[in-house]
Amino acid sequence: MQVVKIFIKGMVIGIANIIPGVSGGTLALLLSIYERLITAIHNISLCTLTALLGLLKFNRRAWEVFTAEMRRIDAVFLILVELGAIASIMALANLMTFLLKTFHDPTYGFFLGLVAVSALVPYKLIKKKSIISGLMALLAVGGILLLSQSVNEEARLEKAQVKYEMKKATSASMDEKGPDKSGDHSLPNLIFMFGVGVVGISAMILPGISGSFLLLLMGAYFEVLQAITYLDFIIIIAFSIGNIVGLLAFARFIKHLLRRWYDYTMGFLLGLVVGSLWAIWPFKTSSEVGGETIYLTNRIPDAWGGNEFATLAMVLAGGAIVAVFIWIEAQQTRKERV
Repeated sequence: MQVVKIFIKGMVIGIANIIPGVSGGTLALLLSIYERLITAIHNISLCTLTALLGLLKFNRRAWEVFTAEMRRIDAVFLILVELGAIASIMALANLMTFLLKTFHDPTYGFFLGLVAVSALVPYKLIKKKSIISGLMALLAVGGILLLSQSVNEEARLEKAQVKYEMKKATSASMDEKGPDKSGDHSLPNLIFMFGVGVVGISAMILPGISGSFLLLLMGAYFEVLQAITYLDFIIIIAFSIGNIVGLLAFARFIKHLLRRWYDYTMGFLLGLVVGSLWAIWPFKTSSEVGGETIYLTNRIPDAWGGNEFATLAMVLAGGAIVAVFIWIEAQQTRKERV
């Protein structure tokens, strides 16, 4: 049962990581596995690699060393979370693309409700509330707002236009074999995808900062999504190696902060969660580029119709789901203490 729960939590984190504006780290906090996840990743070291290579000796001692190392790094937990995330990304990449294009506002409304109520999780984890913790939260909110505004409307529309022109040029050059689904496998682009993987995964484990949003800012989101959809393993491998490097390095940094300044760090994480509400606000101005809707700045609806009420309903649904999770977690904790 515990194995299934961890796998499902990994799936939820995977879903978050393919939606621009939604952070997998936020949902890891919500699901109460954030600190365990960071600790497990932090524990991976050269000893882990040595134990893995030691299996080539094919003896009992090597196997004992390997199993002990796997327990030390909480390997079963890590593998279940990773498998869950990969499963949801592979299975739902197309579905999420469809929902974002067809039901943009209700989809973002659902995640707005999830994230808004989940802010209670890092708040409750702050052991001693203080002015400094509050200031760290405000600093994080300000940083998220600055990041969200770092690309203006003109730049977003220009990027969308360039993408549309590239798609038209590719479509015009297709032969009778049909469209080429492979990406750019040149060395410079593979190095770029490695760098994108490093930056993207670092953001994905920070609550409130969307790795997908950063991929959009770097102009790599659609290439990564296409590689996953069409199983372009060359692009996927380059991106994944960057993920591994970034994950190991950044987890150590976060673990150090939690060890030295737990409450201040948790206050900062709380601010990241609250600040992300701006990025995932569902109602936005929009413009058409090549028949595709490009969403720009936040707005307040002028009138309420079916779309607005559906979005509100999804906000409430998302918030209710998180509230139920928090209540169940509290009940389980109370039983364990008894």
